[in-house]
Amino acid sequence: MPKQDDNLTFTFVTDGVESAIAQASAAAADGGVRVVGGAVVAQQLLHAGLVDELHLDIMPVFLGAGTRFFPSNDLLPIKLERIGLEVGARTSLRFRVRN
Repeated sequence: MPKQDDNLTFTFVTDGVESAIAQASAAAADGGVRVVGGAVVAQQLLHAGLVDELHLDIMPVFLGAGTRFFPSNDLLPIKLERIGLEVGARTSLRFRVRN
């Protein structure tokens, strides 16, 4: 984990993603909010309609079964528009979320 400093602070929120995004947006004022997490966090944010862009990094390492990003049909109405692709040691995909 990066060290907290004048430019980077951490706040742990335990009452849901909606509250976390609201607190982060208030703290950022006119700035943007980025959330770093795994598939479960992304799924919660997508379900809540709180995602403008989705950035996925895929690494060519097999660590086990993992977590399916779209495990059921409940996220299928979400449309993704690819806005970026970088291929190297990892594949980085960027999507704009269209509901």
